[in-house]
Amino acid sequence: MHLPVFSTLSFLVPFTLTSLANAATIPLSGRVAAAPVNLPKITSLSYSGSGCPSSSPGVERTGGGFEDIGFRLNGFKASLPGIEDSTTNCQVHLQASGCAAGWQVGIQSATVKGHVTLDPGAGVNWFLTSYWSENAASTNTIQGSISNTGSSRLDEDVTRSADAGAVAWSPCAKGDGFLGILNVNFRVALVSSSSSQRAFFGKAANTPAAESWKYVWRQC
Repeated sequence: MHLPVFSTLSFLVPFTLTSLANAATIPLSGRVAAAPVNLPKITSLSYSGSGCPSSSPGVERTGGGFEDIGFRLNGFKASLPGIEDSTTNCQVHLQASGCAAGWQVGIQSATVKGHVTLDPGAGVNWFLTSYWSENAASTNTIQGSISNTGSSRLDEDVTRSADAGAVAWSPCAKGDGFLGILNVNFRVALVSSSSSQRAFFGKAANTPAAESWKYVWRQC
């Protein structure tokens, strides 16, 4: 039995990419575009974090399978004033099997969605960190931020996509087809220049917070 290892670790423009380089992390130039004939199937999904506790039904999976995956995070929100609510996270723990032997996979890009409300001088930072439990020291973080530098409140839905600068690769699939345990942690943190400023990220009437990602493959 393969048991997940849980770890608790904006959207926006401008963004920067941060990666922790090690033996299992490789830059864009080392990627391949192909994918195996036999794609893996998701065998287990679980969630942890203040934005999606395991006891909550607030997470809805979207997409049709391993290659087309996303999540609607109905209980995911952060707000200011109130420092105890200024940050939140949701970590997805995914197991997959049935992969063709001799292939590795990692997250190539991510898309995040939600609603922001920011008083002048306030902002939100977001982070999407991925790693495989079999090599938890090898992580990849895509991050971004938005600040309200205007003179009036910013109140709008946002959707942003970003490419990873490097990839944290899965174990090399062997004959049993087991690909490993992928952990993806989505976190937001609000910032303000005064204790009275209003800042919010999360769900609006018609816009839940959401995340999705795309993969890149290589032979191993």
